[in-house]
Amino acid sequence: MSARGCALAVVLLAGSAGAADDAPELFQGFLVAASASDVYAPEFSFRVGGWNSNWGRCKILELAPDGKEVKAGAVIARFEFGARDALPWINDRIRRVSAEANESRISGEQALETLAIEQRRKEIESRLAGIDLGKERAISRRAADLYRIVQKLAEFEVDAASQRLTAITRSKGAELEFHERAVAHSNEDLKRYSFYEKRFQVLAPRDGVVRHAFNPRERRKVQKGDALESGQRIVALATDATLAVKFFVPEHRMSELREGLEITVQTQASGEEHQAVVRGIDFFPQEVGFLMENEALPNAREKAFAVKAVFAASPAGMAAGSEVKVKVKSR
Repeated sequence: MSARGCALAVVLLAGSAGAADDAPELFQGFLVAASASDVYAPEFSFRVGGWNSNWGRCKILELAPDGKEVKAGAVIARFEFGARDALPWINDRIRRVSAEANESRISGEQALETLAIEQRRKEIESRLAGIDLGKERAISRRAADLYRIVQKLAEFEVDAASQRLTAITRSKGAELEFHERAVAHSNEDLKRYSFYEKRFQVLAPRDGVVRHAFNPRERRKVQKGDALESGQRIVALATDATLAVKFFVPEHRMSELREGLEITVQTQASGEEHQAVVRGIDFFPQEVGFLMENEALPNAREKAFAVKAVFAASPAGMAAGSEVKVKVKSR
């Protein structure tokens, strides 16, 4: 398919195999924007720590009307987001880890305060022992030796209390940092939830005119309520309101078509006919299942060329994604 070309999936021809040689060749196709860029359905997945979900198909809840002019950044489609139950689960985890962090902080402060008081008490005892030792000239030698032992023990207790305070400070600091990281990680989960929720909204990449894609499974244009697969075309964002027609021709029939050939496009609903001219033929054929984005088709492995034709005059009352029949001159 042309890179600039049409945003919509194509439908396989339905020519009459047993028609007479002079009968018009009938192919089926659909209307597309003449100059547009494709807009695709996003990846339907949700991944947050401890909660992973993947959906193959999601329903369209909102869809910009066909033919509407939109600005870059406008919401042109919104899909059903199936992970809303994850939000209360994430918020509950944030509350839980926040409570654990507060509990750790409070218990750490209490433990450090207790150790700091103990260290100050040991320092006071050490100073008192020093005062008692200052009396050694007025007391017996035995009493003085006892005071020296008491002072050494007091100094040892001060040093031990200081080391315990340092160790617990580091331990509680590491514990508090762990809980703070857990809180930050939980808050990041909330941001990721918001990111995935917004991804189910499809925004216009630039200014343009919305043209609905063709839904090959339903044989009509995409509409609100359809369930689409990830990567499937939703709309084409056209540069203007000009329409073209896209149809498929089997390999063995390509000798009957050429650029510049005039064709007749007939609407499915009203049967009105409009003239168009072939302006583009793909360089090589591709499998019908790939072109139609439907591998379940019985002829999905057949090869066909995608052909694009432009109207001699813009058809009134016709919209992109509408199915049409295409007539070419007889063989």
